[in-house]
Amino acid sequence: MARLAFSGFIAWVMCVLVGCTDTADTFPMNDAAKRLGPVAISFARTGIGSGPVTITMADGEVLKGRYRVAFGGGEAFAFSGTKSASALVITDGPVQFVATGPKTQMLCRGTSSTMGHGNGQCQTYEGAIWAVSW
Repeated sequence: MARLAFSGFIAWVMCVLVGCTDTADTFPMNDAAKRLGPVAISFARTGIGSGPVTITMADGEVLKGRYRVAFGGGEAFAFSGTKSASALVITDGPVQFVATGPKTQMLCRGTSSTMGHGNGQCQTYEGAIWAVSW
């Protein structure tokens, strides 16, 4: 049992240090996206609000980029006599990136939660739009 727990811990550490690859669900939003076909989006969850993203177009073209999340935040303080307390709050934030391939560029924008889930849209410069959720 201890060996299984240790193996799980090692897997978690590797995921944090290297990043875990995840995928996003995509849905075509207009005729241009339907004509181009489905896209596959994969990204690394690094735990630090940024990482590599890869988009594979239906024709096999691979687009690469790097996402960044601009998390919001704030501080709170409370005082009562000689006692005090403070808290740091991290809130959801916007995410945006450009993925570039040999013949296609795609701009993606959305909002990501502090737990790493979110949604948005990706659009080629020619106007094909996909809804994206991760």
